[in-house]
Amino acid sequence: MNGFLRARSGLPMRKLVAFFVLTMLASVSSVSAAQQVTPLPTLPPAPITTPIPLDSTSQSLPSASVDAAPLNGGPCLDSSRGVPQVLQPPAKSAMQIVRIDKVVAETTMIQGNVIGFLYTLHDGTTWLAQRHQDYMSAADARLSNLVLGVAHMPADTVTQFPPVKRFGVKTNYQEFFRVSIPAGALDPLRVRLVPCVVWPAGRDLPDPSGQ
Repeated sequence: MNGFLRARSGLPMRKLVAFFVLTMLASVSSVSAAQQVTPLPTLPPAPITTPIPLDSTSQSLPSASVDAAPLNGGPCLDSSRGVPQVLQPPAKSAMQIVRIDKVVAETTMIQGNVIGFLYTLHDGTTWLAQRHQDYMSAADARLSNLVLGVAHMPADTVTQFPPVKRFGVKTNYQEFFRVSIPAGALDPLRVRLVPCVVWPAGRDLPDPSGQ
């Protein structure tokens, strides 16, 4: 066998063995290098940042609507009279309006609707009127009629508001009705009173003769 290797290669046995060993070592080294996995570069840790607090004023939810502070003069919304006007003749101090309250519905579907106005005069009497028809629905009208039917004066026979217009023509029917709302009657009627215009206490009323 040795003679055969020497004959085929022309090299002495010792040199042939050394060459064979070097060749095997080179092959092993190349395989190891090929199989070695290059480690991924280590990334620096992400910096820890403190979250910026949101502006509490810009992010807060809208608050529930509240009733505005009452005015000290003039009409309330579309009321046909204002403070301190005379509600109706005669033009005297006792008939001057010192307060207007909004009659607000608390029933389902029309909750929050203003269905009329309660006028308080200088003599202490209270008078009820509907809103302008342009702002009244059928449900609003029914509830305002219910309030009048319960709160009208015993001597009055009218228990519902008459139409202000008929076929577009003003009827000139009575618009204001004197009422007396008993204490505790608002909750069963499902309405509430909201101050709208109030004449300042202690301030003299103007002369009503010029109205």
